[in-house]
Amino acid sequence: MPKRKLLITGGSGYLGRHLTIKAVERFEVCPTYHRHAGRIRAGQPISLDLTSREDVFRVIAGAKPHAVIHTAAINPGDGTDARMWSVNVEGSRSVAEASASAGARLVHVSSDSVHNGRHAPYPDEVTPSPINGYGRSKAAAEAAVIEAYPGAAIVRTSLIYGLTAEMDRGTAGFVERIEAGEMLTLFDDVIRQPVWVESLSVALLALTTRDFAGTLNIAGRQAMSREEFGRKMLDRWNVDLRGLVRSGRAAELSDAIPLDLRLSVDKAEALLNMVFPGVDDVINNVQ
Repeated sequence: MPKRKLLITGGSGYLGRHLTIKAVERFEVCPTYHRHAGRIRAGQPISLDLTSREDVFRVIAGAKPHAVIHTAAINPGDGTDARMWSVNVEGSRSVAEASASAGARLVHVSSDSVHNGRHAPYPDEVTPSPINGYGRSKAAAEAAVIEAYPGAAIVRTSLIYGLTAEMDRGTAGFVERIEAGEMLTLFDDVIRQPVWVESLSVALLALTTRDFAGTLNIAGRQAMSREEFGRKMLDRWNVDLRGLVRSGRAAELSDAIPLDLRLSVDKAEALLNMVFPGVDDVINNVQ
């Protein structure tokens, strides 16, 4: 039997690359890219400009996918607020509209940053309460997707990491600063639930064939401070800290940084028959 076709937006990104490699075992995969086609190591890459509604419709209609996993986004520090809105919100709206028009199942990747960090742990269906530009763009993207495609699955996730092949973008950014001789401050009052890229990828692929609509939290079970997580990743990758890493408190720096973004993951684990391991479990069991 021919494989089902899967289109992954953001296929050249950290999550997109891992998803593509895992997906080719079961799907005919079309990972999309905007500028970095060379980063894609599997599938049939397709150029896609998310800021062009016409291009989004052209690509999705032409690929005729059975499902779309929308991972592409502008992250904090990667672009202006205007570009973040154009890609994260309007681009997501176009992907949702085009997926609905093509009859393709849509799994949209969102973020725990849609919450304000004051009322954790957050259940799956809670209304967003963002307090910074990135969070507002991701919350608006969720609303746009729901409006355009009520049957879509919207996954709220946390810090994504892996332990083999390549560093996650957060850890890689820390290393760049350390190597440049900059002092790195890691917050001990920001709580997250980092998610292993392997388990997140399995969950996202499973959702392409599940009849689920609405928001769903997928994150690791272990909550930890941003400092603890950062130090564990730097240690795992054998990074020489050079005395350049120190503790800090986000609450003293800005009121636009959500402090406690713990998520309830019971619903997703039951739905997908999975357990989302915490960082320590992954470190202790992955060679």
